[in-house]
Amino acid sequence: MEAIGTGAAANVSSETAKGIFHQVKCHIRYVIFYQKIVDKFEQKHRTLIAKRTSVQQDVDVAKRNLEKIKADVLDWRQRVEKVVTEQEKKVKDLEVKAKPKCFFGLCPNIKSRYQLSRKAEEAAATFDELIKDCQFERVGYPDVPESIVRTDFEAFKSREKVFNGIMESLKDATTSMIGVYGMAGVGKTSLVKEVERQLHEVKLFDSVVRTTVSRNPDIKEIQDQMAYSLGLKLEENSPVVRARRLYERLKEEKNVLIILDDLWKKLDLAEVGIPFGSQHKGCKTLLTSRYQNVLRDGMDATKTFAIGDLDDEEAWEFFKKMAGDSVESDEELRSTAIEVAKKCARLPLALATVARALRNKPLFFWSDALQQLQRPYLEKSSDDISAEVHSAIELSINHLSSEDLKQIFLLCSLLRRVAGIEDLLRYALGLGLIKGANSMKAARDRLLKIMSTLKESCLLLDSKSTNEDFFDVHDLTYIVAKSIASKDNQVLALTEEDEDIVTDWANGESMKECNMIILPHFSINKLPHQLNCPQIFLFFLLSKDLSLTLPDNFFNEAKNLKVLDLTRMHFSSLPSSIGLLTSLSTLCLDQCNLGDNLTIIGALKNLNVLSLLQSDIKIVPKEIGQLLKLKLLDVSRCTKLKTISADVLPSLSKLEELYMAGTTIQWGQPNASLAELNTLSHLSTLEVQIPDAKAAPEDFFRELQKLERYKIFIGKEWERFGNYQYSRTLKLRLKTSIDDLDHGIKKLVKRTQDLELEELKGVKIALKELTDEERLSQLQNLHIRNGLDIESIINDKTEIPRLQSLTLQGLPQLVSFCSQDKIDATSLPQRELPLFGEKISFPCLEKLHLSSLNVTRVWHKQLSNVSFCTHEKLTTLKIEDCGNIKYLLPFSMAKYLVHLKYFEITKCNCLEEIIFWEDIEEETQATMTLSLFPQLKSLELKDLQHLRGFCFNSQNKVIEFPLLKSMTIYNCPNLESFICRYSREGNQRISSQSDLFDNKVAFPSLEKMSISFLRKIKMIWQNPLPPNSFPKLQRLTVEGCDKLLTIFPSNFSFTEIRAVSVWVCRSLKNVFPASIAKDLPQLGYLEIHDCGVEEIVSKLEEGSDSETAVNFEFDRLYALILWKLQKLKCFYPGKHTAKWPMLKELVVGECGKMRIFGTQLNTNNGQLDSPIHPPLFLVEKVIPKLQLLTLDSDYIAMISDSQFSSSLFHGIKSFHVVGHGAESNDFRISFLERFYTLENLTISYEIEELFCTEGDTGNEEMYAGTLSTIRNLNLLGLDNLKDYLWKQDIQVDHILPKLETLEVHYCCNLISLGSSSASFQNLSTLDVWNCEAMKYLDTCLAVQGMAQLKKLMVRDCISMTEILAIEGDEATCDIIFSRLKSLELVNLPRLKSFCSGNHTFGFPCLEELIVSGCPELEIFCKGVLTNPPLLQEVECGKDNGHWCSDLNNTIQEMHSIKAGFQAIEYLVLSEFSSSIEIWRENIHGSLDLKKLRVLEVYECNSMTYIFSVSMALDLAQLEYIKVKKCPMMEHIIKEGAEETEMATLLLPKLVKIRLESCSRLTSFCMGSITLQCPSLHKIAVDDCPKMYAMASTREQEDIEVVGREKTPFFNHKVLCANLWLLELSSTSIKKLWPDKPDRAISSNVLNLQILSVKGCHNLEYIFPSFLVRTFEGLRQLSLLDCENLEEIIFTDGLATVAEEGIPQTYLFSKLQKLELNRLPKLRTFCHQENSETNTLFNQKVAFPSLDDLRIVGVGKCRKIWQDKLTMDSFHELNLLLVEHCDKLSRVLPFDMVERLERLKILEISECESVEEIIGLADDHGHNSNESIELKSTTKFVFPKIRQLILRKLPKLKGFYSKVHTTDWPLLKQLEVHECSKVETFAGEYINFRETQGESQPVISVHQPLFWVTKETFPNLEELLLVGNGNIKVWHGQGADPKQYCPKLRKFDCPET
Repeated sequence: MEAIGTGAAANVSSETAKGIFHQVKCHIRYVIFYQKIVDKFEQKHRTLIAKRTSVQQDVDVAKRNLEKIKADVLDWRQRVEKVVTEQEKKVKDLEVKAKPKCFFGLCPNIKSRYQLSRKAEEAAATFDELIKDCQFERVGYPDVPESIVRTDFEAFKSREKVFNGIMESLKDATTSMIGVYGMAGVGKTSLVKEVERQLHEVKLFDSVVRTTVSRNPDIKEIQDQMAYSLGLKLEENSPVVRARRLYERLKEEKNVLIILDDLWKKLDLAEVGIPFGSQHKGCKTLLTSRYQNVLRDGMDATKTFAIGDLDDEEAWEFFKKMAGDSVESDEELRSTAIEVAKKCARLPLALATVARALRNKPLFFWSDALQQLQRPYLEKSSDDISAEVHSAIELSINHLSSEDLKQIFLLCSLLRRVAGIEDLLRYALGLGLIKGANSMKAARDRLLKIMSTLKESCLLLDSKSTNEDFFDVHDLTYIVAKSIASKDNQVLALTEEDEDIVTDWANGESMKECNMIILPHFSINKLPHQLNCPQIFLFFLLSKDLSLTLPDNFFNEAKNLKVLDLTRMHFSSLPSSIGLLTSLSTLCLDQCNLGDNLTIIGALKNLNVLSLLQSDIKIVPKEIGQLLKLKLLDVSRCTKLKTISADVLPSLSKLEELYMAGTTIQWGQPNASLAELNTLSHLSTLEVQIPDAKAAPEDFFRELQKLERYKIFIGKEWERFGNYQYSRTLKLRLKTSIDDLDHGIKKLVKRTQDLELEELKGVKIALKELTDEERLSQLQNLHIRNGLDIESIINDKTEIPRLQSLTLQGLPQLVSFCSQDKIDATSLPQRELPLFGEKISFPCLEKLHLSSLNVTRVWHKQLSNVSFCTHEKLTTLKIEDCGNIKYLLPFSMAKYLVHLKYFEITKCNCLEEIIFWEDIEEETQATMTLSLFPQLKSLELKDLQHLRGFCFNSQNKVIEFPLLKSMTIYNCPNLESFICRYSREGNQRISSQSDLFDNKVAFPSLEKMSISFLRKIKMIWQNPLPPNSFPKLQRLTVEGCDKLLTIFPSNFSFTEIRAVSVWVCRSLKNVFPASIAKDLPQLGYLEIHDCGVEEIVSKLEEGSDSETAVNFEFDRLYALILWKLQKLKCFYPGKHTAKWPMLKELVVGECGKMRIFGTQLNTNNGQLDSPIHPPLFLVEKVIPKLQLLTLDSDYIAMISDSQFSSSLFHGIKSFHVVGHGAESNDFRISFLERFYTLENLTISYEIEELFCTEGDTGNEEMYAGTLSTIRNLNLLGLDNLKDYLWKQDIQVDHILPKLETLEVHYCCNLISLGSSSASFQNLSTLDVWNCEAMKYLDTCLAVQGMAQLKKLMVRDCISMTEILAIEGDEATCDIIFSRLKSLELVNLPRLKSFCSGNHTFGFPCLEELIVSGCPELEIFCKGVLTNPPLLQEVECGKDNGHWCSDLNNTIQEMHSIKAGFQAIEYLVLSEFSSSIEIWRENIHGSLDLKKLRVLEVYECNSMTYIFSVSMALDLAQLEYIKVKKCPMMEHIIKEGAEETEMATLLLPKLVKIRLESCSRLTSFCMGSITLQCPSLHKIAVDDCPKMYAMASTREQEDIEVVGREKTPFFNHKVLCANLWLLELSSTSIKKLWPDKPDRAISSNVLNLQILSVKGCHNLEYIFPSFLVRTFEGLRQLSLLDCENLEEIIFTDGLATVAEEGIPQTYLFSKLQKLELNRLPKLRTFCHQENSETNTLFNQKVAFPSLDDLRIVGVGKCRKIWQDKLTMDSFHELNLLLVEHCDKLSRVLPFDMVERLERLKILEISECESVEEIIGLADDHGHNSNESIELKSTTKFVFPKIRQLILRKLPKLKGFYSKVHTTDWPLLKQLEVHECSKVETFAGEYINFRETQGESQPVISVHQPLFWVTKETFPNLEELLLVGNGNIKVWHGQGADPKQYCPKLRKFDCPET
């Protein structure tokens, strides 16, 4: 011990000495290296001063360019000024002291030198930090605010009423469409923009989408603008498909406003995809037009508002404001200005343009302008503009400062809305309008400056779309500009409205003088043979007609042409006359089909710009190399381009900009090589995708350092290039180590603004190789993902000064951002290190996204000032799937996030609190209100399994989130409260809250709140609330809160609430307190679904006057949805009146205890006060207002049986009938006859026959009535319809004579429609979707009756082989779809042809044909096909389309090029399908599986696996996979030896797996990967006898080894946390789960609800004991035919004892059905020490919810229950079946009977040893034939049993061996079969004690099966006694059974 102590002391001393020495060393260096440190200070000081000067120069330049100085620049300059001044003074003072004082300078002042040296080093470090911060690419930015936030709206007083009216109408739930009209230039667009701006501020709508319609609406452009605003990508070409997608996207928005600006005529909203009216009650539309009739009559606007011109005073004030103060400086000038203003017709546009043009001009300008405006304008070009306005705008144009400026403006005007800024640049360059620019960059800068000048002049506008690459011009300005340009016939600009001159536009002598022709979106079917325009220098044609051809000699007389743009043209070859255009400078052939011959372009020697954007070229020919003057070449998104001829690029010596984004060019011999790019000495802009960086030549990337703009993607499979906000983008997908990178790439990174790194391999520090030489000073966006080995991002504490956005995703080994932090933090384990250390600095970081990381902390608990600066500019913080984080933000950091606006945390399973308050007590003691995140607008907390609170706080403070508008809390089951208040007991924090928000948290701005699946919350709000909390709440959604008792507090006001949705809250008794419900003036939407609600509104509090009726007025409620509220009794339990004046939609179903409808007869003076629960509505007051009604069949039956008025439903337009299971009442079609105005009918009800009704005899008869108003019929989910929609003899044309639209969706058992030729005479639209059994749509004969059909859609029908089928030997005929315009065949994987018959088909009107996801379609039809004359292409997915001379050839061509596999969603593979051949060819190729949703593989006899791991990586959309009868299949997914090793394979959307009859299948996935399926719900495996695991690492030959090891079916290599159904049948599984605890396995079973195991003979048990607790959701357990199953729960023979010595109970809390069938070795459910071994259920298991128990063939079971039962178990049983349990002697223990109060069915069959049904309490009773002891009589009551069956019980003697009686009050059916030992069925019960007296305690009597009294069988209807030998029916003499069974109607006892 002494030695140990001495050694320890020595160690301490040694360590202390080292520490002291280290401290001395640190201090003495300041003296020794004094001069060196001072020199370094001076050097850093000079550098900083130089940087300051440089930044100041940049600031001066930026200010001269009207740029705003960036905030970080201003902050840096302030810090520099402060630091320099302070440090200079301190150092100078010390420098004086430090000078030598003696010995001729040889004796320095040590102390002063030490102080100076130390201060100089600190100052140098501060200077160095500032120098590092000075990495500004630009110091300023153009101050051009987005239109959505413009605040320069002129609020004219005369328009206040209109503006307020619009705003009020938008708030009105009854108004869905609002119009604003007025003449051109009056300010309609400005007004609705201001409406939009204010709506964004008040958040009245979730989304506001604005788009411009214009005179000739381009539906596609409108859709694009709306989609962009909604964040939706519309890649399809079909307007119909695009409309559907847009429609679905808008339906997702609960509240959305669509602004349609500038309507000229009626717009078909359905064609665009805008829901209206009843389709989406939350969608409103705001329209502007020049014409009221367009709004009122064409669009059916509910309200319209007129905007007139301004009054004189307003007009002058506005004009004066725009003209500037100079108009008031001189009286004469003022009077002239007043006259000028009067000439502007009081129109804001004219006033603004003229005032701007004359702003600050001298008097003579004004006088001249007045003279021009006073001249009569005789050549006014349009009726849409007055002469005065025309003159005013022309004046503004003529006042432009230069002719070039004017020409560029005219070009902008003529090309508005069809050309972008880049297009304009290319045209302006070609026309020579940009003078003095010697490079493309200089020209672009000059053009942007010119456009800025034009915008300042109010002549040019920002684009109305959100695309910043476009611009716009006002309609009136365009008219004037077009007029000016067209004078003297110099410019011809035609649009679709110029119908009068479309036919002869190119004829006549006037064309000879024309110098510009612009034909945008021009509809013309023929061009002249030759363009007779010798003076023309610009020709622009954007074709809408794909058949339009360009004559070969078209340009013979246009040799002066400088700019030629032909867009969307189809050429077999380019016209030869193009070769004559030797003056051509710009040639654009965008989106053209160009053929293969481009050689003629080589003759255009003066070409500067060549654009082939999105064309179909496959090769850039060598002739392009002859274009020696070419500066710009654009081949972006030419998806078919593979080849650039060798030596083309080096020849283009003047090339400055090269765009090749979105191409897959094959580089290298014999084609062009990447090295050729380095020869382009002038190249400044490059966009390119390089598949493999290693293929690049040496020094290739080093030569690219000269680039000023670039987008370089390295690696395969990048998404297509989009529009990026950064000018220098580099994306690397390497799949190798970063060490292998070319040195040039590393240097390129240093100049990159946008850097994305994917799949780095073998690297631990991601940017180590990229930051050694210099810092990433330019980087603004950094995205690193899927780096399996990355531990750190940077090597040292490098600052990234401009970084604005950081994303780290899929980096499982990441420990810290900086590797130096790992070295410095030696005291902490690596996994406890924070991701961002104290000294990491991102001063400009705005967005941070962390995903799929394993770090435990993001930030340090105590942060330095540097760290605060690092994140204080954050606006967006998103953390997801970081499963190890327990605490996120320290309070010391949270308080600095003052700019945070969007905060989202998802799937962080260990997170317990968001903010931990380490130092709040010290810092906030003085404040009673603590403001958190003052700018936060949106907060989302999702899937946080262990979150207890947003933060814990023991202080008595109100915590406020001042600007939070939207909050979502989803699936946080352990959340105790938002702000947890706690007290401390020792080291424990104790919280007892059950309310989500207490009175110490405030959300003064919150408008939208959604809370879901919070399992612990009992109340949302605590009463009372602070006064500033939730005053603006508008929308509340509550879902899945099991324990929630109340929602709204009683003593509070929620007057702004607009929508309330409550789902699946089964403990909830009511929704509103009466005090709240009385004051809901804004409530428009109320939905309550699947809750335990007994009343909607709870009764007033005690003390209120109960005799006074309560008045409820829901003046704005437009939708009420009450569904599956089984306990609902009434709306309000007391006297009340209710008004619902605006109710338009009512949905009611499964509210069994409440009457929905009632009449005045049930009321007292209109007050609902019936002692019986009153109805919800008085039909006289409500029903007349309804338009949309949904009812279930029970309520329909109730209404049918009631005597309501025949006009009850006279206003209903849409009706939806819904069933709810097998117990639903039948729906009679005749019920619909009372709907006089019904147009839309939806049936989603388990109906077996459509249009059948029950006749008087009870038999089904055909419905003979007529429903003449119905136009649209939707049949949804009618699974009981077999084969056909209706019987063949039903006259559908008589029943639905005006049917126009038929939708058949999800009817899974239909084979075809089965209609007759007369069924659909008026049908215009037929839509069939997801009918999985449908083999053909209809017969050829039937479709001949569809004469009006315009649109036919067949989608997602996986069994369909043809659209039209032939019947037998029917004769060939002509089948003409005379009106069909659109035909859509999508995702029909078995479709082989439209029709296999030899009929003649015609489609004279067909314009659109979409064929997508039909890989087996080889020919359209086999008969004669007349080519559709209007059809120009067949659309296929996202492809531009196909066309090869005729339709059949096109389909054959598409099949040959495998077009059906492009973006395929449904795929069926079978042995003899053509798909299997294509699959085999592409098994290692480029088959596109990225959109595959459903895969079926059957009878593929040679396939051993389906996917390699690399193929499976593409299965991001896969939802369902089914494999059947594939005898050679061994695995579904197999990891190949040559494949790169991966850690995880993610199948994010896979929902269902079904594997059947695959005799060699061993596992689903084979390899070392982890299979992650977060959406997987169902796994079904049947008849796969060798399958033993979901994921394995073994090949087929190792199965024997596997068998010995008992590999579990699930292991840690399979992650499927949402699995809820598992069915296993006939497999070789030996165990389902591992024997040892595993976190991954536990999460797999957490949500399992159904487990079925059948025929798995190797299983010995089901559950390992440690895992049972995780089966929280298990509802059904079925175990069948498992020969070796001995127990269900395996405990390894160890007794588990809890505290106090009580055995542990395994609780199956939600199990409802348990089936144990044919388990011959099963002895017990769970082994228990010291208990009988063959008892099935002992005290170790409990089933509190079990209602269905079936025990069949459990041969070793001697007892089902032991005598001492588990508490709270088996009380809910409804059905008990015991069969083939041969060793069972008694069924029920004595104490079990009292638990069977809910039992309805009891059946005991074929149990050969059963002697009695109920055993004695001590189980030692008399034999039933022995003497009976008369101590007492036992009475058994079975209150709910309706059916009792005792069958084949050969030893059964009696029900109970002692004297007893039984009561069966509800028993209806009693059967006793083949119970031969039962001597007597029943006997009258006699009280033996009364008759025999006390002296005879025992009598000798044979027990009957039942002792009966008159109370025993009061409702028995059927009694069957069959095969019981010589059984006596009655004990004793003369008794009549019917006197004891008064309702007996069937008695069968053959033996008697």
